[in-house]
Amino acid sequence: MIGLDTNVLLRLFIDDDDPEQTERARSLFARAGTEGPFLVNVVVLAEFAWTLAKPLKRQKDEIVKYLAGLLDADDLEIERLSAARAALDAFRTGKADFADYLLAEVNVELGCASTATFDGKALKSKLFSPVPRKLPP
Repeated sequence: MIGLDTNVLLRLFIDDDDPEQTERARSLFARAGTEGPFLVNVVVLAEFAWTLAKPLKRQKDEIVKYLAGLLDADDLEIERLSAARAALDAFRTGKADFADYLLAEVNVELGCASTATFDGKALKSKLFSPVPRKLPP
């Protein structure tokens, strides 16, 4: 199995200013059957969504489409797939970033009751809890 870096994964979907790297990434992916499934870990998923949203300024519906395609791809092994699917579902209708939901869903899988945050958008989800103003002694 080969792990994919975010910049390789992005080039499977986005044509950028380096067509040679785009072609190399797509050629690698075309050999998925002989190379085995490719691993996409949760850090790469978070970076993928963030890069699409911020530097590349893609709309949320397009990001959702790309993420759904990744999660459903037969030749990709997605780390913590159930958490990633739950995060995508929350992201579809929520206000926070995909990475926030992914973090919270991984924390749920690890046994956390919630994820403490200062992020007002994330706090609209039951996955998150505010950091108390005063912690008990």
